[in-house]
This record gives sequence, structure tokens and C-alpha cells, in this order.
Amino acid sequence: MTKYSLIIIALGLLVTSCQSASVKETEDEMFVVNELFLLRTEGMALCDIASSNNPSPEIQMACEKLRNYYTGTQEDFVYLCDGRSVALEQEDFDLIWKHLDTQLTKDSMQFEIAFIELSADNLLRSIALHELILQRKDWEDIMYYAFKSLPELYKQQGALTQLKESRVAEKSREKMEVKNAALSL
Repeated sequence: MTKYSLIIIALGLLVTSCQSASVKETEDEMFVVNELFLLRTEGMALCDIASSNNPSPEIQMACEKLRNYYTGTQEDFVYLCDGRSVALEQEDFDLIWKHLDTQLTKDSMQFEIAFIELSADNLLRSIALHELILQRKDWEDIMYYAFKSLPELYKQQGALTQLKESRVAEKSREKMEVKNAALSL
């Protein structure tokens, strides 16, 4: 009788451990989808805030490129989310919006640099998550989405890097002109 009890207990533990692994896998998958959703939400909010608060043609163009990325990958992302619960509520969105708005508008002289840095940080986190998804080779649909959207993320990252370099160079030229003007007085 004890042999049968041990076999039943062992089978019970085996079934429980298999279920636990399945539950853990589902939780990991949901975390990844929610993190993708959060990063996309943050990126789109950055674009909306920057578009409405900064008339700079360069920033407007950067926002347009980022929006094109988000709209271009939206259909695939919606398909990815289909059947999965996304845990971002209105309060979460409001918190993200308020945080970003505060970060961008706290110093109007540095608005453009703040936008570029916050957007670059968002893209870097997105790229890291996409690369992690591809390395894991799990979740075929999530991996397919990451594979399709990752090249565009790299492209957007490069465009923001160029924009930042041009803004920094422009600020340096302005400082030199002010110094030169002060010295000539």
C-alpha cells in the first residue's frame, strides 16, 4: 500500500510541478505583453506631449516618425494582445502622462533635449525587451512581433541619436557665439 501511496504522491507532485511551470510561463508571457503595451503607451504619450508643446520642426518630424512606427506596428500589436489581458488602466495612463509632462515641461529651455533623452530611453528599453524576446525563442507570436518591429526601433534610435547630436552641436555653437560676442564687447 505504501508503494502505491508513494507513486500517487510522486504523480501528484509531477502534475503540480508541470502546472506550476505552465502558470509561470503564462505569467511571464503576460508580463512581456504588458511591458510592451506600457512602453508603446509611454512612447506615444511622449510624441503627443512634444507635438503639442514644441513647434520645432525637428521635434515635430521626430514625433511624426515615431508615430509612423507606432501606427505601422499597431495592427500586429493588437493581434498580439488579442485574447490576453492587458493590465494598464486609465489611472496608470494618467500617471504616465503626468510624469512625462512634468519631465518635459519643467525647463522650457531644455524641452527638446528632455524629449530626445526620454524618447531614446523609451526606445532603448523597447529594444532590450524585443531582443530578450528573440533570445528566449518562446511565445511564437510575440517573437514574430518583435522580429518584425525591432529593425524599425533601431532606425528610430538612430534618428534620435542624430537629432540629439545636432541639438547639442547647435547649443554649443550658440554658447560660442555668446562668448565671442561678450569678448568683443
